[in-house]
Formats: sequence, C-alpha cells, structure tokens
Amino acid sequence: MANTWPIVLLRLLVLLGLNFVPIWGFAEESWSPGTTLALYWVQSAFSIPITAVLIFMHRRATHKWGHYNATTTISVNGGPAVTKPSTFLDGFLWMSVPFLVAHGIFLAVLLGLIWKDAAGAVDYEDLRTGAVAMLNIMALAFALDTFRLAQRPFAWIRHRAMTQMQRVLVVHLTIVLGMGAAALSQHDAAFFGVFLALKLLVDFAGELPQRVPKEPPRWIRWVYKRAGEEGDIQTEWKRMRAEEKESLAADERVIERGFP
Repeated sequence: MANTWPIVLLRLLVLLGLNFVPIWGFAEESWSPGTTLALYWVQSAFSIPITAVLIFMHRRATHKWGHYNATTTISVNGGPAVTKPSTFLDGFLWMSVPFLVAHGIFLAVLLGLIWKDAAGAVDYEDLRTGAVAMLNIMALAFALDTFRLAQRPFAWIRHRAMTQMQRVLVVHLTIVLGMGAAALSQHDAAFFGVFLALKLLVDFAGELPQRVPKEPPRWIRWVYKRAGEEGDIQTEWKRMRAEEKESLAADERVIERGFP
C-alpha cells in the first residue's frame, strides 16, 4: 500500500468518527433502533458512489491495466450468455448496487415487521442529523484518499473497493442474524452492542494490508495432513502465490493512454 503513516492514522480517526456517529446517537441521543440501522444503510448508499468516483479518478490518473483487466457475462433477451470485456469500475458497480438495493428492501421489510412501533421506528429528523454528520466525515475521507492518487498502485484501489463491499456484506449479515435474536430476546441494547463493535472491527481490519503468507496456515496443513495430502498443499500453495504475484504485477502495468 502506498500509504504513509500520517495518512493511515488520519483514516483510522475518520473510521472511528464514522462509527462514533451511530454509537453516540443510539447511546446518548436515544435514537431508535430503526434509525440507527437505517443510518448504516445510508452510509453504504453514500460510500458506493464515492468509491466509484475514486476508482474512476484513479483509472484516469494511472491507466493501470488492472482497471481494464475484467470481463462481464450478459444474456440478451434470454439468449446464450456472452462474455464481454469490462472494467474494474463496472464490476464494482454491478456487484455493489444491486446488493445495496436488495439490502435496503430487506431492511425496510424487517423494520416494518420488528421495529414498527413509535419507540423503534425510524425518526427521519434523527436520520437526517446522522446522515449529514456521516457525509461530512466521508468527505474528509475522500479528500485523504485523493492525496497523491496518481502514485497509488492499483492494488490500493482494489483493496479499497473490496473492503467497501465486504463492509456492506458484514453489516447485512449481522442485521439478518442480530435482528432476529433481538426480536426473540427483547434485548435491543445487547444486539446493538455486538453489532457496533463488530462493525468497528471490520472497518479497522479493512485498513490492514492483505497478504498471502509464504506458507499455508497451520490449520490448512492440518486438514491436508489428516487427508494424507500435506505435500500437495505445499505445492499448490506455491503455485497459487506465483500466479497471484504474476497477476498483481500485470495489474500494475501502465497501458496506452487511448483508454478512458
């Protein structure tokens, strides 16, 4: 990653601020459970277009091959599937936007079924207050991400986009599992305590560098050893690392400026 420690520290403070807004609202301002959960969806709704703009800006600034080294499979009028060249930005939007919409519909249904009373329903004034606060913090995060953007590798923007999608997925799964538990146990505060802590850990983990270790993890070796194939995993792991290294190097190649 092409981050300097001051930028990393500032980004961690920004993430802390983003997570502080719903925590402060729920614990100190008595925001309803529905308002707090809706605010997390709003954060995702803000994050996707911001990340898309960041991907586009990085593509225009660097012209790295990783932005164009993608394909998409489509079917027109029920015909056979056709694989066409695509871009990293297209893939990000095709994965994140439909999931965001489905997540919003699912969340609206759950809020209407579980927290539809006055105490748990969405308060739109509180939601607006939280959304404005989050948008201001995210604008600061965007400014930090654009710092020396042309010097950042493609691996950096891919990690930023993948972290965004992982965050949305974790929030969705936590809501699906946690809201059911909260409804059954009638302990909303306990659910939100776990939910907010997990969200914070996921955000912080997303800032850590992602590397494949030189050797397969111990638990994987144990599984293969029990199956009598420990030697195979060592060979397969080395092959996977070599292929990943080759792919990463190709993604960083600068291509002709004729591409948008």
